[in-house]
Amino acid sequence: MKVKGDREELVVATLVKNYDDDAPQVTGAVFDAVDVVVDQAPPPSNSPTPCSRNRRNMLIFGVLLAVVLSLSVAFVLVYTLADESDSAEVAVFPSDLPSAFPSTIAPSLSPSTAPSLSPSTAPSLSTSTVLYLSVLQELYDSLRGLSWDFSSGQSYCSFSGIMCDVDEVHITEIDLSTNDLHGSLPTEIGLLPSLTTLDLSFNSITGEIPFELGMLSSLRYLNFFYNSINGAIPSELGMLSSLTSLEVGSNLINGAIPSELGMLSSLTSLEVGSNLINGTIPTELGTLSSLTSLDLNSNLMTGMIPFELGTLSSLTHLWLNGNSITGKIPSELGMLSSLKNLYIFSNLINGTIPSELGMLSSMEWLDLHYNSITGTIPSEIGMLSSLEQLLLYNNSITGTIPSEIGMLSSLEWLDLKNTSITGTLPTELCALTDTTIYYDETEITCTCIDSSYREGTPCN
Repeated sequence: MKVKGDREELVVATLVKNYDDDAPQVTGAVFDAVDVVVDQAPPPSNSPTPCSRNRRNMLIFGVLLAVVLSLSVAFVLVYTLADESDSAEVAVFPSDLPSAFPSTIAPSLSPSTAPSLSPSTAPSLSTSTVLYLSVLQELYDSLRGLSWDFSSGQSYCSFSGIMCDVDEVHITEIDLSTNDLHGSLPTEIGLLPSLTTLDLSFNSITGEIPFELGMLSSLRYLNFFYNSINGAIPSELGMLSSLTSLEVGSNLINGAIPSELGMLSSLTSLEVGSNLINGTIPTELGTLSSLTSLDLNSNLMTGMIPFELGTLSSLTHLWLNGNSITGKIPSELGMLSSLKNLYIFSNLINGTIPSELGMLSSMEWLDLHYNSITGTIPSEIGMLSSLEQLLLYNNSITGTIPSEIGMLSSLEWLDLKNTSITGTLPTELCALTDTTIYYDETEITCTCIDSSYREGTPCN
């Protein structure tokens, strides 16, 4: 130390001690800095004046003050960065979640409602894990009947009905069918981006279908069959571009079928039967080129059958029965080359049976009973070589039975009762010994009784 005099040394030592009693290395650095300044200062005169001593003291004090301030700023910065690092590691509460998550889930992510998110365990959980635990907690709270134990410490991937990916993080399937569940679906269920299967069929779930399900971009299978769900089908379900099966039959769903469902290009099965759905059949359903099964039975639907359904080349099953559908059967249905079952019974259909239905070579069951169909039975029906059931009873069909019906070698059931068909039962039908035929005996005469007659033939 090159500063001479007790006063200067006392000033320096006092300032440094007040700054940090436990930092001798800092004290040494401060003295070194002062040495440099003093070395560079002009040499003192033999008789220093009070003014020169004051200037030197002020210079020393200024250097010390600058050093102390610099070190203070450095310590503050280091402490702040360390604190932010600890906070980022915890990051488990709503304010730290991505902004894309709706604010409606905030209550479920608070420490008070999610026991599994306690501060002692939070640092070891990823944001995804915390989110999934919160969604399952909401599902548990909303649907009475689940047996999940959040306090056991086990992974949610081991919960009954839950399946995860190979990393045991992302939930991919929820199958809680036939669990006697009661309650309604929480909106938070729409926050599972990797979910491919959601099966809640055969329960007692009430309430409406959350529109937030439209956020499940990976969903392929959605089944709410046989519950007590009400309200309308959310149009947002039309955003589920990966969906292959939508089954919401046997509920209390009302409203119209949203036209947005026509955007589900991957859909193979649409089942909404046995509900309270009204309105007309959306023409947009005719764009579902992958559709194999369309079930709209037992609803309150009106209007006509859209001819656009004739473009569904993959369709094998079409259930339109039990509605109040009017108009004629579109001839375009004859283009459904894969169709096996056509159910249009118990409606208000009029007009004639299109001869184009004779082109449905895969047809096994044709049921048109309980309508107001007129005209005659087209002879082209005899071309349906795979047909097993032909049910035309309770209509206003006239004319005679075409002999071509006798070519239906697979026919098991033919019902023509309560129609206006007259004439004679064609002899070609006599060869169909395994066929049960119902007809009005007062209007149709049987000619099959001869020496070869036995019980079980068409005239029994």
